Amino acid sequence: MNETMLLNPVICRNLLTLAVVLASCGVSVRAQASGPGLSAARFDSAGEAQLVELINQARAQRGLSPLEIDSRLTHAARQHSELMGQQSALAHQFPGEALPQDRMSVEGLASDQQGENVDLNQSIPGAHDALMHSAPHRANILNPEYNAVGVGVMRSGANVWVTEDFVRRLPQLSEPQAEAAAQNAISQYQRSHRFPPPVRKPLTQLRRFACDMALNDSLDMAPASRLPGVHGVFAWTAGDPGKLPQGIERVLGPGLTGGYSLGACFAPSVSHPGGLYWLVMVSY
Repeated sequence: MNETMLLNPVICRNLLTLAVVLASCGVSVRAQASGPGLSAARFDSAGEAQLVELINQARAQRGLSPLEIDSRLTHAARQHSELMGQQSALAHQFPGEALPQDRMSVEGLASDQQGENVDLNQSIPGAHDALMHSAPHRANILNPEYNAVGVGVMRSGANVWVTEDFVRRLPQLSEPQAEAAAQNAISQYQRSHRFPPPVRKPLTQLRRFACDMALNDSLDMAPASRLPGVHGVFAWTAGDPGKLPQGIERVLGPGLTGGYSLGACFAPSVSHPGGLYWLVMVSY
């Protein structure tokens, strides 16, 4: 018995970053109580390690990189497995509980893609087999974008409650480091197109504009466009600030002969609770 979430764009607007799809947001599957109550339940660390091994074996068979265990995800997954055991129900969210992506981000984990599998079974191999035979769960396990996982296994009587939390974990960079990564990418672009080396001019306001975009959850280029001497403006979000987005060529194309300025801010937003790098660039 297993479950995934619906990402209905109207009902579940805040779930757009998750990778799995369900029939409805409110679905929950209730389990028959068996054996001792929750007081006899315990987390099965050996079972958690076994599930991670099985996940990585499945990925290796398809030429995918293994997932690294992140203790913050493990904590989030354990909390949810415990709640499923308490409720005797299989679900991704219970009344009063945060959304899955919010449970992951509150652990201080920076990520731009998240997914979750939950299952009720009587054995660890049985849980993995059931998830691998379900298309949306298998898609999470074999998602090449994910690089970290946390598994929570709680035993309660004959029941094994399983939560698998997956993310694409982002590089942890300070704002100056993020700006330096973007600057390096811009310089490489200019060299590859045989443009003269561009001059980056300091402009601290842009970092504040980038943070304001995150706060408003919007790529708003208007404040930067009103700065004196600005010729072009481009704003974007990135999981890796060292990779330039599509469309930035319209600003880089002329060669940046007048120089440019750049600001970056890492911050969560409504649509990206795990956080992203928000960047804004102006050319002169």
